[in-house]
Amino acid sequence: MGQTVYVGTRTREGRSDGIYRLEFDGKTGAMTAPVRAVETPDPTFLAVHPSEGWVYAVAALPEGELRAFRREEDGSLKLLNRVSSRGAGPAHVTIDRTGKFVATANYGSGSVAVFRIERDGRLSEAVAAVQHEGKGPNESRQAGPHAHSCYFSPDNRRLYCADLGLDEVKIYGFDGGTGSLRVEGSLRTPAGAGPRHLAFGGKRIYVLNEMGSSVSVFEEGVLRETVSALPAGFAGESTAAEIVLHPNGRFLYASNRGADTIAVFRVGERLVKTGDVAVGRTPRNFVLSPDGRFMLVGSQAEDKIETFRVDGRTGALKPAGGLAKTGAPICLRFVPRKEKRS
Repeated sequence: MGQTVYVGTRTREGRSDGIYRLEFDGKTGAMTAPVRAVETPDPTFLAVHPSEGWVYAVAALPEGELRAFRREEDGSLKLLNRVSSRGAGPAHVTIDRTGKFVATANYGSGSVAVFRIERDGRLSEAVAAVQHEGKGPNESRQAGPHAHSCYFSPDNRRLYCADLGLDEVKIYGFDGGTGSLRVEGSLRTPAGAGPRHLAFGGKRIYVLNEMGSSVSVFEEGVLRETVSALPAGFAGESTAAEIVLHPNGRFLYASNRGADTIAVFRVGERLVKTGDVAVGRTPRNFVLSPDGRFMLVGSQAEDKIETFRVDGRTGALKPAGGLAKTGAPICLRFVPRKEKRS
């Protein structure tokens, strides 16, 4: 049986016009040709509800929005409602561990907001919002705050927000009953690193630095090391985009736009890079299949999605032959198997 994958795109580039869907074969790595699920502007990041038939997307516009959709029987999406993201240029959307709240990071304005998911899947207006303040050392890219992503902690008690403009991951206490936020602290990355995304791994938090093309490893709030994600000897321009920890916790992956590679790391006492896999130009987002056997990589500049087989012993990646063409793919999200239809 195929697994549905939704694809968020950058419509402003004129090669797509919304969210697309495809079917993925978990045995072979093959994919069907993507078809449009719904027309919507700049849905550059998506979140699929873990147990209900709802999908949430940013509209990465100056007057930022979040949009709620319901999955129809044929896999198409129907708009439920749209709300202000409480900031400019939202870049990330995520769902809390209970499936009751959504959080977004507004890159353009450097703000964070939380929304309640109503019983019918619609989003409330923001129940909490925080405006970041400050700047970083890079005058061209860090003249102000740029909240790039938000992640609920595994215990759902905190919200971690990576701010590229501040070289900081803000930590907020999260109230799972009301959705309110309270400032608790932060993780400081190296100056000029520009934190973008992160991944949780036991007591560790792996922070991907976009501008530094590196991974900073924090353990119990302390920065333990920062490791380059670039191929040895690479001297061109490149920025990191996505970081994913394998379900078995032993391998970590990061994408490089410019070097156009996926960096493969072995997780141990220290983080050790074991390989660099060439992919299409400008790999933004990539995702592992739920069983960890395959990786799907979207290449924004080449309008394609490729599949790679994951070696369960080493974490190495090998092309699996799957190829799907769609304009400016930015975000890939599997529909959970356990989803129930509302």
